[in-house]
Amino acid sequence: MPSKSRGESSSNLEKSSDHSPNEDSNGYLDKKSGMGWVVTGLFVAGELAGAGMIALPLSVRALGFYFGNAFLLLSGCMAAYTSIILGRSWLIVQKHWPEYRHHCRDPYAQIGFRSYGVWMKRLVEISVNLGMFGMAVIFVVVSSKNVNDAVKQFAALKLDYCFAAVIITMIITPFTMLKSPKDFWWAMMLSIGCTIAAVILAFCGATSDLRTCDDTLTVPHFEYTAAFTSLGNVMLAYGGHACFPTIQNDMRQPQKFGLASILAYFIITMLYSPISLVANLAYNANLAPSVINNLQIEWIQESVNILITVHCITTVILVMNPVMQTVEEIMGAPDDFGFHRIVIRSGMMLLLLIVVETFPEFAPLMGLVGGFAFSTTSFLFPVLFYLQLNVLDQKMVRIENIRAREEESESSSGKTMVICKFGLVESLSMTSWPHLIAIGGIFVISFFIMIVATLFAINDLATASFKMPCYLRWIKDWEDEGDVVDVTPVYCCGKFSNITLEPQCIKKNFY
Repeated sequence: MPSKSRGESSSNLEKSSDHSPNEDSNGYLDKKSGMGWVVTGLFVAGELAGAGMIALPLSVRALGFYFGNAFLLLSGCMAAYTSIILGRSWLIVQKHWPEYRHHCRDPYAQIGFRSYGVWMKRLVEISVNLGMFGMAVIFVVVSSKNVNDAVKQFAALKLDYCFAAVIITMIITPFTMLKSPKDFWWAMMLSIGCTIAAVILAFCGATSDLRTCDDTLTVPHFEYTAAFTSLGNVMLAYGGHACFPTIQNDMRQPQKFGLASILAYFIITMLYSPISLVANLAYNANLAPSVINNLQIEWIQESVNILITVHCITTVILVMNPVMQTVEEIMGAPDDFGFHRIVIRSGMMLLLLIVVETFPEFAPLMGLVGGFAFSTTSFLFPVLFYLQLNVLDQKMVRIENIRAREEESESSSGKTMVICKFGLVESLSMTSWPHLIAIGGIFVISFFIMIVATLFAINDLATASFKMPCYLRWIKDWEDEGDVVDVTPVYCCGKFSNITLEPQCIKKNFY
């Protein structure tokens, strides 16, 4: 039989009474060092918030003001639940396969492997890496556009988006050489600090603009492409679960990841809901793809722009880390810092830049990434994995003492036999009703969104929102948006789109 990698090898089942010094009474890790659950919660919130906040107001409007806000809250609850059960799934894997208690480059894929086998591991690897890579692309696109807007405001000049993307990528690349999240926890603390400050400022600015713009909330005509693409945007705003097992692995007590998840999603909901509500009331039909461009008070817009840019830059470091570790694992690169890491990770950042220069419009990108990659990794996969691993845990606990006494427990065949003994029907029958209701509802909603959001986002990206890639502009120049866009990033507001506190503004109704 061919040898297996460390991630796919099996180890002995340990008796529940035999605990190493770094285990608690339940067999879970209790490390001497690592992140606490509060820091982890802030870490997760920092990874999630930011880009979602600036695009959600328009997504809420596209879905219908009342349904959009309700779906926003529902998505937050769904994401919190799936993050908790994903954390429990990783604990089950670590409990019964102790080799995962140390540094693991692809924990999410290993959860899939222990749940359904090699085919699921490959599917997870594809989905996770596409999702994280796509998210990094979005953050760099947003950062580049924000830098462009900042230069317009501070210097009254237009910095080309294509060059801004190169500058942003060069700034980020050195920090991507850090090994794992525990080595750049400070970046996430900076990220969440910037995000909270940005949301507070944006909320205050939008609240002030309620009086300035003096608009009346209207419900736009339902437009299928915008609405279904917006479903993917919301999924993306609350997604990010592909990074969670990696973050959980760096906790001092990984079993407290559920508390960290609750804290993170409470913070996220408190950031997303108020700004989406107030922005729709203040700007109505004048909402821009980024709500930053709607803020009428100049210093607030400039501050929010800078804060969100810092958030996006720091978050790219986190979301690219699992992708880079997976590539290093495939290429057999050593864990230690060296030539291999520099070459591989620099090459990944170059590939990221090429994609950023190819797709300069972030709104349909958010719908595509959220609809396909994040619906699977943040909602579908966690419920499927927990459905299997929770039952597997129950079965393994029952036979643990017997297995420990058998000499053949040294091999992985016993575990494979246990996994193959039950299917979907038995998994459903051994899962409690509250979990079954939650799992069933999340699966149906997420699967529907994955299909429709992906299809409509692809259509939008290829037609209405298409822009010429940077490297093909010599064939056809960037769309001419007029002189006003070249000197101001501020959108007009008011019922007739004719109000602004700036000398000039961009007059454009989206719906």
